Amino acid sequence: MTRTSPQTLEIHNARDIFSRAPVSLRLKDGRIDWIGAPGSMPDGEMPARRIEAEGLWVSPGLCDSHLHLFQGGVTLGQLNLFGIDTRAAFAAALTAYRQGREDSPLLCAISANYEILGPGTRPDRHALDALLPDQPLMVYAVDLHTAWANTAALAAAGLMDEIPEVKNAEIVLGADGKPNGELREGNAMRLVGRLSAHGGRDNAAMAGDEPGLVSEADRAADKAAIAAAMKACAAYGITTAVNMDGNLYQAELLSEMERDGALPIRVSLAMRLSPSHDNARINELIEAATRKGSEKLSFGRIKMFLDGVFDTWTAYRTDDYPDRQGFRSAPLFTHERFTALCEEADARGLQIQVHCVGDAAVRTALDGYEVARAKNGARDARHRVEHIDMLHPDDLARFAALDVVASMQPVHPPGSSGLPLEPTVSIMGRDRWQDTFPWKPLQDAGATLAFGTDWPTAPLSPFNAIHSALSREPWAEDVPDQRIPFEAVIEAYTSGGAHALFAEGTRGALRPGMAADVVLLDGDPRALVAGAGACRAALTICDGAVVFEADA
Repeated sequence: MTRTSPQTLEIHNARDIFSRAPVSLRLKDGRIDWIGAPGSMPDGEMPARRIEAEGLWVSPGLCDSHLHLFQGGVTLGQLNLFGIDTRAAFAAALTAYRQGREDSPLLCAISANYEILGPGTRPDRHALDALLPDQPLMVYAVDLHTAWANTAALAAAGLMDEIPEVKNAEIVLGADGKPNGELREGNAMRLVGRLSAHGGRDNAAMAGDEPGLVSEADRAADKAAIAAAMKACAAYGITTAVNMDGNLYQAELLSEMERDGALPIRVSLAMRLSPSHDNARINELIEAATRKGSEKLSFGRIKMFLDGVFDTWTAYRTDDYPDRQGFRSAPLFTHERFTALCEEADARGLQIQVHCVGDAAVRTALDGYEVARAKNGARDARHRVEHIDMLHPDDLARFAALDVVASMQPVHPPGSSGLPLEPTVSIMGRDRWQDTFPWKPLQDAGATLAFGTDWPTAPLSPFNAIHSALSREPWAEDVPDQRIPFEAVIEAYTSGGAHALFAEGTRGALRPGMAADVVLLDGDPRALVAGAGACRAALTICDGAVVFEADA
């Protein structure tokens, strides 16, 4: 895909997504040149194209504030198990997917619920062997923090003969002392994932590690995966993708694609710092994060993980897990090292974003940001906390006080977007349900919300995410209703995302002078409360160029 230069485009007779009023726009030189009532557009140069919207809704281009482009692009060619919740349906999908792939060194499936084989169950190698005994198979859980491999895959990776030590991860063992097939967290999953068609290079990026020697053919394949991911984004009206998994290799690929005019949308890439990295590697990644970007490709951020997820009991919380007295998990970084990294990155002018699922992880991140501010002086840092599945009430006001962005995903609450309630809600604990996924309290407390999907842990569709935000139901009568108004949801997908990227001066709103990042929507977006199919992207414009147009 090559870049199309910004053109003068006119959009006539659309409807503003916020005001609902009829509106027309002129886009020129990559900016919104004029916006106003239909029929009042002043004369100008002959447009390259006049678009008759005929009542389509017009919105600022959408910003997915948390996704994984490389891995998302790779998964477009894998078996998607989203919505499958029975063994029979899993078996049928696997049989169909395998046709023509019988010689693949590793079949990969994504988006599996933890109880995909039935309520109260959890996959292991024996259950997968019953479905596919002779060909390596790896199934990724919906949260991408766990995977299950059959015996053939474990054997191909050498894990049936020798079990290596893995840091911040676990190869779960069965009663026989052999791996039972469950691999928890990236360093364990990568041992099997490297057998895949992309050699595990997408997983290396997720960890902030480098892939080693890569052939030109492999580089081309990886660029193709990223290009496919960006094409998918454009088809959903996403004009800005905030990419969470950065290493030097992916930065090189994206920089080359930007140079060659092969970025149809805007991408912001964070450098991923891992607890396993030594000081030299940390310094290398921080230095890479300071590199100058462009309007299409930006840097300026680092990413860290403080914990895992509730389903593997790796979310770091302030109270005990209900079924594990005295156990609260632990942070992936020590408090001292995490704070030191916050101080260093903040001193370099970088934005910090941290994966925090448990409420103790959230508190630790806020503490690190507060210490960095005290040492380096207050500045417009806009550090971020990613996910916030659980928040202690005592930390609610700290988001606005520290100007920390709450980067959240409406598709993550159990019961939303096809996710089952169990086992997650039981692992969280009944007495903590009121503290989970607190969009409304954070907004009411003055925090900036930035919404995304965490694709490929969830479908990329922002319309599915918006539906999830608008239709979320409390898990019990005494649990607060966390829904926020439609306008606030759209702002979290537009102006909130722009603010989180320091781009509110040019993106996230429809007014003269703003970037010509615009999407026309077919279907009333307010009807998304009833279903994710009520609205779709009809035409996506990024930087004044049409990057997607739906078939008539």
